[in-house]
Amino acid sequence: LLLLGFGVAFGMHKSLNVLLLGDYNAVTMGVSVFRVRCLVIVASSLLAGAVTAFTGPIAFVGVTMPHIARGIFRTADHRVLLPASFLTGSITLLWCDLFSQLPSQPLPLNAITALFGAPILIYIILRKQ
Repeated sequence: LLLLGFGVAFGMHKSLNVLLLGDYNAVTMGVSVFRVRCLVIVASSLLAGAVTAFTGPIAFVGVTMPHIARGIFRTADHRVLLPASFLTGSITLLWCDLFSQLPSQPLPLNAITALFGAPILIYIILRKQ
């Protein structure tokens, strides 16, 4: 399921870049907006479902990491953002796991990711306004 989700996500990078221009421009450039959105939903569902089944619910990582990757790499190109989001999320989860195991009484990984991700998500929401 992960390989199928990755394949669909990486295969759509050109269409996703065109969608950044807006729906009208994407249609005039020959992109089927409905089809791309459906494929994005399918790929996201496959990836989120497979990872959640394997690791359990981990809050805020999937929401915040693409924004952090976009800020680090300073690009909107999905050819760069997709692997950057995967790597940023992986590195962040490794650090959160390290911090969750530091005290004598280990904390749940969900608690650490929520403490890390909630302020970032609040900052992103406030910045967009």
